[in-house]
Amino acid sequence: MAKPKHKPRRPTGSEGEIRELALLADLAAPLSDVEDQETLKRKVLEGALKIFRCESGAVALWEEEGRLGTVGPSAGRAEHLTPEDLLSAEPVLQVVLREGRPLVLDDPGLTLGPALDGWRGLAVAPIARGTRPLGFLLVGDRRGDEPFTQRDVALLALVGNIVASALESRQAFARFRDEMTRRIAEATAELNRAGAELRRIKRFNQDLFDSAPAGIIVFDRDFRVVFRNVAAERLWPDNRSVLSAAQRTDLVRRDPDWQVAFGEVVNMRRFYRAEDVTFEAAGREPIRVNITCSPLFTGNREVVGGVLIVEDVTQRVQMEKRLAVSERLAGVGRLASMVAHEINNPLDGIIRLVNLARRVAGGSGEAAVEKYLGEADKGLMRLVGVVRDLLSFSRDAGRAVAPMPIQDALTEAAETVRPAAEKTGVEIAVACDPSVPALKSGMLYHVVLNLVKNAVEAMPDGGRVDVHARAEPDVLILEVADTGPGIPTESLPRLFEPFFSRKAEGKGTGLGLIICKDLVEKQGGTIEASNRPEGGAVFVVRIPLVSAAAGGKT
Repeated sequence: MAKPKHKPRRPTGSEGEIRELALLADLAAPLSDVEDQETLKRKVLEGALKIFRCESGAVALWEEEGRLGTVGPSAGRAEHLTPEDLLSAEPVLQVVLREGRPLVLDDPGLTLGPALDGWRGLAVAPIARGTRPLGFLLVGDRRGDEPFTQRDVALLALVGNIVASALESRQAFARFRDEMTRRIAEATAELNRAGAELRRIKRFNQDLFDSAPAGIIVFDRDFRVVFRNVAAERLWPDNRSVLSAAQRTDLVRRDPDWQVAFGEVVNMRRFYRAEDVTFEAAGREPIRVNITCSPLFTGNREVVGGVLIVEDVTQRVQMEKRLAVSERLAGVGRLASMVAHEINNPLDGIIRLVNLARRVAGGSGEAAVEKYLGEADKGLMRLVGVVRDLLSFSRDAGRAVAPMPIQDALTEAAETVRPAAEKTGVEIAVACDPSVPALKSGMLYHVVLNLVKNAVEAMPDGGRVDVHARAEPDVLILEVADTGPGIPTESLPRLFEPFFSRKAEGKGTGLGLIICKDLVEKQGGTIEASNRPEGGAVFVVRIPLVSAAAGGKT
């Protein structure tokens, strides 16, 4: 005999309340972490079906435009429902949407129409915040044909409030997230703009410091270098400590208290300045600099280090030396002019008397007298040569020769010396590059004449002199090279000193090269002498083309 079927027992009393509270907790807990709306609706439906022991159900939410979206997610018979199936019934509109209360129907087909025929009970709960509807929750087809009770109605209202709170929280979080995203984006954009402006200012400051002709070194209280510009890399090459770099200058010799003075800059807020400091670096010529050291202050006047300004005065010192030499030469020229005029007239009279005496002595046949007078005549002629060179120097030191084309100046100077060169077998070759502009420079003739004459006299046994002019950007370069014995190393530094000569006694006055140097420097140029690797000497003259084009200074 078969046992009768029994319906599942529904928990009653405190047992049922505990179960329902546990299910409500299981429903509410995950909703706070759900951001996706579809996931939230699915979890709500799953939880509601479990709480109310239903087989069919659906969740529908209002869209942003104020329209009810599709019914879903759904389960059981609710999968075929549409929003119109529910909202077309007056009880749903009045109770659920307008009054905001749950609606419970035992036979929903009679009230809501054929779409709900066959349902075993139906409960519709509003999802709303205050008077603002957000959607609704529908459950039905209860297991065991159990009717909905008042406790179920209260639970439905509670579930609707839980869902509404979750939706509000999600929407508030979404608004907060969007607002934070917007603010972060704005802050990021502002930071990017500030960073770009900071980089622009940094580049500008770097360009500004690097464009400064003076070296700028910033150091801390321990004298460690923390910044230096491009000029400082050339003028103050030590990038670690300003003290170690200063020790490589002549400050150590000139100022025994220099290190104390540097310490007073950061400790006592004093300034320190030293002029014409010589800085010797390996592999290059010594540099002359003026240095100024000052304390580095913060905004609240706290000393955090110092600033060292290094000014290159090498060229200025060299120009001052040249000026001093020029002034001395000018004085020598004036003195030479005075001496020459003072002794020229007596010399002329003495020469006349010597010539008369030679004629008289020659008539008497006294050979010894003739010999002595001949030697006296030679000495007098050497004095005449000195006077002539002194006069030439005094004149050339004050004015330039009349201008002539460069090619003509070279050719004419070579032709003037050619007869003497041919006697000793010296060949003279002149070349002027086509790149040399058609300029005029009146001093070139005199310079070339002296240089070629000296080269010929240095080769009594024959040789070759090459005179070559070419143009480089903004500079005229003139070279006079010979194949002679060259210049002794010890004589090179003194070549351009007044009255210094390597020629035999009585053959030169030592004024030719100093006259050439004076003429070249008046054009803003330079003249240098050196020995050629293959033998012989070479003189190189460099003159700015602007000065040459001007035709010389007067």
